[in-house]
Amino acid sequence: MNANLDANLFFVSLLIALAGPIIAVSYLKPILHKVLRMLCDADGGAEFWIRCAYLLAVSGTLLLMLSFGEFSDRSSLVDAVRRSLGLVMAGVFLTVAIISRNVWTQVRQWVAARDLAAHVRSARTAAAAAAPVAAGTP
Repeated sequence: MNANLDANLFFVSLLIALAGPIIAVSYLKPILHKVLRMLCDADGGAEFWIRCAYLLAVSGTLLLMLSFGEFSDRSSLVDAVRRSLGLVMAGVFLTVAIISRNVWTQVRQWVAARDLAAHVRSARTAAAAAAPVAAGTP
């Protein structure tokens, strides 16, 4: 006997797959927006990347759900929700890990460039202060 698709389990699982990543990215959005505005000089650049994060999170989680979700009429609601939550958590975890890794790479480069610029400025100031002393010595 073949198992049939349970439409209720399917739609409950899809709802969980949509809600989970939207809640997670919404939680990260305020701080992510601040960091991205610091890194993106372009007008609207931060908003673009936040929208990409939403799409990545939702589409990745939906892909996991559609690929590995349990929608059989033989499954109980509790089993289907447990599996759905596990898949959503995996999708959200992977999305946040990818976003965090990429943002952190850019932050490290920005901090290194800022520190280098500060070092160059202090070296120029020191060189300018030492130049009159060196010029006045015989």
